[in-house]
Amino acid sequence: MVIYGWRSAHLRSTKSQTATCPSCATKGATIISVFSRHAHIFWIPLFPFSKTGTSQCEHCKFSMKKKEMTEEIKNEYNNLKMDVKPPIWQFAGLVLFSFLLVWIIYMGKEGKKMDQEYLAAPAIGDIYEYKTESGAYSTLKVMQVTSDSVMVSPNDYEIKKKSRLYKIDKKENYPDYSYGISKGDLIKMYNQKEIFDINR
Repeated sequence: MVIYGWRSAHLRSTKSQTATCPSCATKGATIISVFSRHAHIFWIPLFPFSKTGTSQCEHCKFSMKKKEMTEEIKNEYNNLKMDVKPPIWQFAGLVLFSFLLVWIIYMGKEGKKMDQEYLAAPAIGDIYEYKTESGAYSTLKVMQVTSDSVMVSPNDYEIKKKSRLYKIDKKENYPDYSYGISKGDLIKMYNQKEIFDINR
């Protein structure tokens, strides 16, 4: 279950020297506070998206939300809000996801680089993940390598999601027979994305 929502963080509070409490009419006793709202997922702050505030009279403890403030208090609140900025930690999720995205891109490039090396020098036991003519996914296992081709054994099973290919990549699912594919055709199949990953 994904837990998400928003929270508030206190930015700053100041005591007004001029505002009058609408409840007890005490002047100079109102504390104005500003909070920054941020979105979160699994309690990791993603980014701030708004500011809000409250006021409270030190004398009678009467408090108001932003929409309830008198014009006098609201003006002071707006001035305070303009002076404060959200803390850096409220951007932690964006920074984390940025690093994650960079890592995914890097690993994708490294994976393609390794695939090219595996295509150039096939080895017995290599597993080619490919899309079948029916639109499902399956695997081929390299059983023998010659100077210009490889002998592969086709997996007996197919699966609808390529992310679950590991479930059918089992020794007992590869039959005893195999057929040959030239190294040139392997490269062509990879470039045309028929073969989309190689595991060694």
